[in-house]
Amino acid sequence: MKHISKETIRTTTIELIRKKGYSAVTINDICSACEITKPTFYKYAGSKDELILDLYDTTIRELISDPYHFIETDSSFEQLLYIFSKLINDTMAFGYDLFSHMIISNLQEDHHSIDMRDSLTRMGELIIKKAQEKGEIKNTNSPKLLYNALAHLFTGHELKWCISNGHSSDFEDFFKELNALLDVRKDLLNSYKQYLPEKN
Repeated sequence: MKHISKETIRTTTIELIRKKGYSAVTINDICSACEITKPTFYKYAGSKDELILDLYDTTIRELISDPYHFIETDSSFEQLLYIFSKLINDTMAFGYDLFSHMIISNLQEDHHSIDMRDSLTRMGELIIKKAQEKGEIKNTNSPKLLYNALAHLFTGHELKWCISNGHSSDFEDFFKELNALLDVRKDLLNSYKQYLPEKN
């Protein structure tokens, strides 16, 4: 018998949604793909919505648990670029339909899906502080204020991407606005280009 957990059901559900679209995937589809009964699904998952409400947490766990990309570069500013490129790439991999429904679900009832996550916030603030100390970022406002502004800027671009059904490619604009907001040192202004998602 297959090992069943909420995480295995979530992974299967996300794959089905990416292939068929959120509305086209039924509980029966999920049960069939997982080889479980409906009672088992409800025991572990509760609902289809519940499985998509913490998509960010998967990405953040990966960021926190894999320090390789942070050790790889001495530039604190590039470490910050990596964080946002990881968020962008994972958002695109999950797909606009999935993220759109996560947002809709939170508009109906606040599930805190897009709240700031303490672990990533602390990391972002520390990286900004180090980048300020190195002179990579010239904006001297508090790292907390700057990170919050960047997080909200990112969410705005993510929403635009969802509204355009994934056709908007303005994540480059996000990085340019990040440069402007942080007042990035001139020689680092084009660093973001290596972190842009590949265009389809």
